[in-house]
Amino acid sequence: MLKAGIYGASGYTGQELLKFLSRHPDVEIKAVTSRRFKDLPVADVFPCFEGLTKIKYIDASAEEIASACDVVFSALPHGVAMDFVPRLLKSGKKVIDLSADFRLRSLTVYEKWYRSHSSADYLSRAVYGLPELYRVKLNTAQLVANPGCYPTSIILGLAPALKSGLVDPASIIADSKSGVSGAGREPKTGSLFCEVNEGFRPYNILKHRHTPEIEQ
Repeated sequence: MLKAGIYGASGYTGQELLKFLSRHPDVEIKAVTSRRFKDLPVADVFPCFEGLTKIKYIDASAEEIASACDVVFSALPHGVAMDFVPRLLKSGKKVIDLSADFRLRSLTVYEKWYRSHSSADYLSRAVYGLPELYRVKLNTAQLVANPGCYPTSIILGLAPALKSGLVDPASIIADSKSGVSGAGREPKTGSLFCEVNEGFRPYNILKHRHTPEIEQ
């Protein structure tokens, strides 16, 4: 039985991950963290977990989580995970990071699209977590950089055609759509139901920060 923990388990990404892991027959969830909901049962905060898990949120250090788990998932935001993940790795644990902090191999490219990186030495150690392309490397990876949403859909569709030489890379146009849950739980006017219901709008055309991830 694999002992797993989720750091930052109360956001949208952390919640969805917890649903998957709670139903996995070979995974035992040992710890889920949230400063906001410390000591509260997950099911009390999010009723959809009623009957699925009895675990409570805790506020614990990286070292405390590492001591209880074999693998730790980081569901922290971009820019935060880079400070947390190295502490887990130094504890000898496998880490799967759901942020963008370790997806890009080039420090220059990352800092152009995101912010300065405090753990740049780990960029070259991360394996891009798309099993359809990197399954062999993922088997032994210590740090897995989970792909972004748009990159996953675009890469899986294009990879076979590119590998076979059926598509000119310079001709590719990616036209993607998503719901507002991708914007996270922080309240923003542009994400409110009344603002988006039955609506459709373009954003970050030709400058979306997932672009370098897809190109890589």
